[in-house]
Amino acid sequence: MARILVANIDNENMLADERAFTPEFCRSSSITAGRMAWFAEPGDIVVLPRDLNPRFKDYIAQARGYAPGAVSYVTPDWDDAPFRPLGSHELLRLGLPERLRRLMRGRRDWSLLPYCHERGAQLLAEALQIDGPGSIRPFLRQGGAELLNDKRVFRSLAAGRGIAIAEGTVCEDPASLHAAIRSLIDRTGAVIVKQDRHSGGLGNLLVSRVGDTAGLGAREVIKVDNETAIGDAAQAVWRKLAYLARVPLVVEAYYAVTAVTTAEFAVDPAANAVTFLNCGEVRQAPILSGLIMPWSLSPYLAAAFIAAATELARLTCDLGYEGLINIDGIVTADGRVVINEFNGRIGGCSHIHHILRVIAGAGYGDRLVVASHSRDAGADFDRVTELLAACGLGFNDKTGRGIILTGEDCAASGYLEYLSVAPTRTEVMRLEAAFETLLDGLGQAEGAAQQSGIEHLARILAHLPPVPPEAGRENERDAGPLQGAAGTP
Repeated sequence: MARILVANIDNENMLADERAFTPEFCRSSSITAGRMAWFAEPGDIVVLPRDLNPRFKDYIAQARGYAPGAVSYVTPDWDDAPFRPLGSHELLRLGLPERLRRLMRGRRDWSLLPYCHERGAQLLAEALQIDGPGSIRPFLRQGGAELLNDKRVFRSLAAGRGIAIAEGTVCEDPASLHAAIRSLIDRTGAVIVKQDRHSGGLGNLLVSRVGDTAGLGAREVIKVDNETAIGDAAQAVWRKLAYLARVPLVVEAYYAVTAVTTAEFAVDPAANAVTFLNCGEVRQAPILSGLIMPWSLSPYLAAAFIAAATELARLTCDLGYEGLINIDGIVTADGRVVINEFNGRIGGCSHIHHILRVIAGAGYGDRLVVASHSRDAGADFDRVTELLAACGLGFNDKTGRGIILTGEDCAASGYLEYLSVAPTRTEVMRLEAAFETLLDGLGQAEGAAQQSGIEHLARILAHLPPVPPEAGRENERDAGPLQGAAGTP
């Protein structure tokens, strides 16, 4: 069955505060939306807020092993308006349904795979008449996926299931926000305030009595040293995060941590099944900046996190949710596992898992480590791919090492997103550093500097040991755990 993949990240039911829709945010959101292309198979249609670079489409096709042009791409007709995330208005107007119908060519064997099955995606399915009886679970049809992206709902459901969550509360006006900060700040010396619907730490702020609070997990730290300052901070937080006169904000104690963790499951209510897919550590600088999969947690901490996460995934299955769910948490400095949120949608680890399963096979997490990262490429996409080819640096399934480019906006903002893959965590970090050294060389005018970077990488690669044919969990993952204080990734 052919599919229509809808990259409706940051729709109005995931991100309620449209003040966030600056040109920079919309561009960043569109790059993330482009990850949906990695899930496409020949004959599929991918709906994006902004089209991808044709060369990047060819790169994805080559990496996935199908012919260029085998996947169709569609965007709204923005006319002279700037592009923005795909909400209900964008999915149902701007010529998008008509373009999709033409590509569907009257066939009835289509299914819809949205980034998040919220109301806009449901209305698009109905408009395209691919929402036949029984094709969509009642829970999803009634907006259930939206509940599973709401931090208030998470706290209620997790607490009811006996899951360890951060000390905290939900408040809906400036007075209750002030009271919540006052009552919680002395638990750990700091609190994190979160918008109910946002992602990647972008809707988070910290209020701290502690001078050295790192700020991981939030975009800003507000320091306070007396009661008056707490009141002023509450007012400042309300102005920045509240988008209505009464709006839910979540306030939680902010813990020092040794790891920020995530795990992903596939939920199938028809089979009453929850399947573990992957796990990893979240990189924050100070907000989400990538993942390292799998994690380096001790066995008992890993088991405690997975046990709690599985319980939450099972709860969503009981409700009738169908699809992917990502569950995030932390390991505190005193050794406790705390679950921070769930997201009933495609997440930051989903495309990584899909790519590694395709190119490295099932069970890749027992043989390989993968780190995602991003930076300014310092060159156009063609030059980056030429560099990969010249160095033999693209991922090689025989050696289990290499770089995979997963997202790009080189021509406009310079942004490049990539995976570094190797059998051990130490090698992954060395490979990532070497590749970024080469990118630094690309950004310099002197060809000698670039050649020096290539020679440096060649020396590093020459000294890496070969991959054992049956390398397993015994491979080292000896980079230390993340350090600092962090909230929700």
